[in-house]
Amino acid sequence: MAISLEFEGKSISINTTWLYESCRCEQCYDATSKSRITSIQQFLEAVNIKVNKYEQENDSLHVEWSNGHASTYDVKWVFDTWTSNGVKLEPYTCVGKELESLPARVDANSLITTEGQRELVRSILKYGIGVITNVEPTLEATEKVIRHIAKPYDLMFGPMWIVGPNEKYHKDPAYSNGSLVAHNDNTYLNDGAGLQVFHMLERDNNGTGGLSTAVDGFKVAEILKQENHLHFKCLTEIDVETEYVNLDSHYKWSEPVIKINSTTNDINQIRFNIYDRTCQPQSRITEFYASYAHFVEILKREELYWEYALQPGTVVIYNNWRILHGRTAFTGKRVFVGCYVSTAEFLSKARTLGLIS
Repeated sequence: MAISLEFEGKSISINTTWLYESCRCEQCYDATSKSRITSIQQFLEAVNIKVNKYEQENDSLHVEWSNGHASTYDVKWVFDTWTSNGVKLEPYTCVGKELESLPARVDANSLITTEGQRELVRSILKYGIGVITNVEPTLEATEKVIRHIAKPYDLMFGPMWIVGPNEKYHKDPAYSNGSLVAHNDNTYLNDGAGLQVFHMLERDNNGTGGLSTAVDGFKVAEILKQENHLHFKCLTEIDVETEYVNLDSHYKWSEPVIKINSTTNDINQIRFNIYDRTCQPQSRITEFYASYAHFVEILKREELYWEYALQPGTVVIYNNWRILHGRTAFTGKRVFVGCYVSTAEFLSKARTLGLIS
């Protein structure tokens, strides 16, 4: 059953069960805890609720229900909530040097202000990258500026980690001096990090190579979809199993390379790591390899990349589920600090700053 609602010249049909369940009166909603007041019986009653009478009057909607309850709603709130018309920030997919020129560069001192935080978080939401400048090149100073966004995510590497020549515990390609294919981290975790943070602490002046590389995975997926829709569709449907094995841990998870938002059909995540794949064969394996190879071929295209040298004093933040990062091979000493931030913590910050709903 549904009722018709008029708003800004538009007529929409609202499901009555949803409307009844969304009542925000003090009998139905605890404004202090921001949670529904309900029970199993009340929910089952809501599924079969009927409307006795309703009236739209200016900015308000008044409804009398078959169980005697009465509700009053703000029409704009009903419209925005029902149509998912909240505050949102559309991503801009970047090509090559746009990854350097478009994202915000925010001075560390300005992060104590709400406006400074908004500028940085907005940049990460829109472009997948944000940069903090004038940061003392220490682990402690790096952690301090990141905590203006959210606390570091304490995973198997610890809340803050240093990658350098003395690391002996973590057996991972990132701790070698070889080149790294652009990839996403934490694909072997169901709750992997949403953001990744890098800050160079020390670089040997006589060293060579070691340039950081970044590519917008959303752009790679867009190109794949344009060039072969079936390959794109395949990588949204077929799970790829990845794992991380260390001395006392073994993590494993399976998801498609490209994740789609089921409501908007927008690209939501890229989960690509050519190193961490297990030998578990994919379903539709011939189709998978053709599609995966096409994705990798696009990933080779030099015009998509931003290549740069991490510098002491400059903290670079990536959306880990969008920006694929890599590195060229290097010689000499190269020490940097980093951390992860959970998706939940980052998006919570974005909501409190009014950037998304």
